[in-house]
Parts: sequence; C-alpha cells; structure tokens
Amino acid sequence: KKLSIPYVAAKIAISKDYLTIRKNNKWITNDFSRKTAHLLRNNFDCIISTSQSINLDDSLLNCRINGLNNNKPDLIIIDLKLKLKKKLSFLNLIKKRKTYLVTKKMNKKRSLAYKKLGYKIIFIDQLKDKKDFILFYKKIYKMGYSRMLTETGLTFLNTLLKNKLIHDLYIFKSCQKLGKNGKNND
Repeated sequence: KKLSIPYVAAKIAISKDYLTIRKNNKWITNDFSRKTAHLLRNNFDCIISTSQSINLDDSLLNCRINGLNNNKPDLIIIDLKLKLKKKLSFLNLIKKRKTYLVTKKMNKKRSLAYKKLGYKIIFIDQLKDKKDFILFYKKIYKMGYSRMLTETGLTFLNTLLKNKLIHDLYIFKSCQKLGKNGKNND
C-alpha cells in the first residue's frame, strides 16, 4: 500500500518433469488442484494473463465453485501486439465482468475492434523492465485492484520473477511425467 501497487501472486501448473503444456489433454494437474485454483481465484480482484497464454489455453479464467461468483475476478490481458483471438470461451462472460486489454499506445486504431467486442482498453508505452511494470501496477492499483493473480506461461512469469515483482507463487505440480506428451511454452 505504501508503494500504491497491488499485492501480486502468480499461479502455474507443471508436470512432474517440469513441463507446462500437455499436448493431448487440456489439464496437467488433477481435479483437486483445479478446484484449489478456482478457490484461489476467488481471493483476488483480478487475474492478469497474456494473449499468448489465453490463445493457447482458451480458459475462462474465472472462479467455478458453486456458491461463489463465477463472473469474477475481473480479467486483464496483456496483448502488446494485439494478437488475441477474436473467438474465445471467456467472451460469453465479457458483459458480466470487466475485461481489460493492455496494449501499446501506438495500437489505438487497431484496438477499436476489440473495444466493439466489449473489452476495456488500457494503453501503455511499453512493458520491458521493472520500472515499466511498476508503472503498470500503479495504474492497476488506481483502478481499484489491490490483489492480482497472474496466470501466464513461463516467459512472462520468468520476467516477473527476475524483476522481483511477485509476492507469492503458487505451483501446482502433477505426479505424472509428460515426457514427449508435454512441452514448455518458453
């Protein structure tokens, strides 16, 4: 709160042999891990993800536990090059929860198509180093988000870890090795 930035946690699922993508199935972890992840999502104001992760997973990125609000948390998608697919599963929820698209200022004209789909657009200069991320975090904090959960692939997560921009890291590790049936998105 002193820095006017949100509390940031990250979640990642990995196999026993440390792979993050299962080629022939949607999930790496078991049902208990997925339910725990949904409960974890319920404790945050927003989820941050990247267009690359969302295009790959086509996840709803919401809390799907009976009795809890499955239209939450709000979603913030980092898409600096505007490569987010136009037809994704979570678009059914876009009118029920706030969904933001974070892109560069130079994409103002191209972002109109996403705005018509219901996205709220956040423009930034860049997102390259720790200073840029702190400015981005402050912008999110001013919007009223004090607790963020990051659900991304290894590339973005490694950037946050290297710059010490995460307060907690939740690792859901499967007891199965994926071998040739898995890969990393790095």
